[in-house]
Amino acid sequence: MLLVATSLLATGCSSEEPRRGNAPKGWAACDDFLGAENIKALDNQMGEGVLRIENQLASVDEVAEWMASMARSWEPGSTAHWLNRNEPCAIALSDTRQKLTSETGWSHDSLQDLRSGSQPRGWRTAGGNVFTYEEADGRTLVAAFPCKVPDTDEQQEAGLPMEVRVSGRAIPGFKDHLRGKLASALARTMSGALKCVNAPVIPPEL
Repeated sequence: MLLVATSLLATGCSSEEPRRGNAPKGWAACDDFLGAENIKALDNQMGEGVLRIENQLASVDEVAEWMASMARSWEPGSTAHWLNRNEPCAIALSDTRQKLTSETGWSHDSLQDLRSGSQPRGWRTAGGNVFTYEEADGRTLVAAFPCKVPDTDEQQEAGLPMEVRVSGRAIPGFKDHLRGKLASALARTMSGALKCVNAPVIPPEL
């Protein structure tokens, strides 16, 4: 009995909040969108404290279906899609400025804009079928690629590229490699979930 009581004291009476807070659905979404290994690496990069989920609790399939419906309603000259974006994963470290944010949406720019490096964004080729640029804040990487969604206008692939964004505020070493891997993982996830007919090639790190 003494051993049982001691075990309960050691394991059942701690009031310390777990490292990953209490949002299992949110953590599962981050793993699915950005890759479990990448999220683990992010956890290791961030300092001590409690990591909190701040994203919408939507699954990959839910986000993909919503985005596919937008693509199916698109026609040349349409701009309605510009305001419709998702934040699939956002993680903040409590009591600090450290935060990861991510975003998916349809690009303002056409495939021709991406290829020409149009200003003010200044797209550049990042390998495969992907184009990227870094926002002025120095911490946000934006990646775009052509994705032909089934049952859409024949000009949709060229006129409505897929776009993802990954940003890390005050996270040590974030820009070195982790940002590019997270952006690639998110792009690959969306390409697969949207069933892009053109099968875009996305490098493992952007």
